[in-house]
Amino acid sequence: MALLWMDGFEHYVTADVPEKYDSAGTIFSTYARTGTYSLTGSANKTLVSSNPTVIVGFGLRPASLQGDFTICLGGFGSVAYYQCCIEVTSAGEIRARRQGTVGTVLGTSAPGVVRLATWQYIEWKTLLNNTTGTITVKVNGATVLSLTGQDTQGSSGTEGAWTGIQLNPGGGGCALDDLYIADGSGSVNNDFLGECRVVTLLPQTDAVAAGSNAQFTPSTGTDHGALVDEAAPNDDTDYLSSSTLNHVDSWHYPALGYTGTIKGVQMCLSAKKTDSGTRAIAAVTRPASTNRVHATNHYLGTSYAYWVSLWELNPEDSAAWEVADVDGAEFGVKVTV
Repeated sequence: MALLWMDGFEHYVTADVPEKYDSAGTIFSTYARTGTYSLTGSANKTLVSSNPTVIVGFGLRPASLQGDFTICLGGFGSVAYYQCCIEVTSAGEIRARRQGTVGTVLGTSAPGVVRLATWQYIEWKTLLNNTTGTITVKVNGATVLSLTGQDTQGSSGTEGAWTGIQLNPGGGGCALDDLYIADGSGSVNNDFLGECRVVTLLPQTDAVAAGSNAQFTPSTGTDHGALVDEAAPNDDTDYLSSSTLNHVDSWHYPALGYTGTIKGVQMCLSAKKTDSGTRAIAAVTRPASTNRVHATNHYLGTSYAYWVSLWELNPEDSAAWEVADVDGAEFGVKVTV
């Protein structure tokens, strides 16, 4: 897999951010590049990869320049854990540094490539190496910074590896949207993806279109889709549950409503267990007439968290997802342990 993560910030509120990220940012309703929400404030995401290449793409709307945006690659904590970062200067430049914002400057773009109070799509690709590292940054598809032969490893203990991303779009109205994170592994999505939008779909009620699998128990009523269709999770207000191994529940979704290339489909399950003992779930898709279970088991704790699984290819035919595939598929959950 090369595509590791994506987020459009549409399906949860600020209080839920720690259920997806390792620190709390703010879901922002004032500005959105697509949809109705974006992210402001700082959010860290642990994504362990042994591949030395990382690619990050996102929409950025700065409320001011310099200090309102940084994105760091590496571990979290002190600057010593960072591999490298990019930041925006007061001149609208993108500056690359080894380690964090106080580290060695590796290169700086021309001024004015980042504009105030407008959306631009930024992509950053880095190869981690202490002598042959590279950094390439694009804004709206145009390359604005290209560095080769660099020492991009700020943390000597993690050569050629990274353990997460720190997003800091800042406060005061600076916003980030349509985020993707990938590495250089695999045969697809292992380079710049280009300008992307992350589209969020919510389950439909059974009254609109009932899913093919309905083995979980509703907390109330009989409509399975109605208990998981909230734009933000309502936790114990209403839910589906099962303690039976191999039980599956799946739901229909509305049509995607867009044309174009689909880079991947990501399932975000908000779930917890309610008793002691080991319990795990997996995401399920049903593109045709067979349940396709994701290979990742998510081992639950007793607090709600988002459990994320991503299919880069349609598991029905191992080909790229098409709009018709997504429009016709069901998605859901299976008890696996």
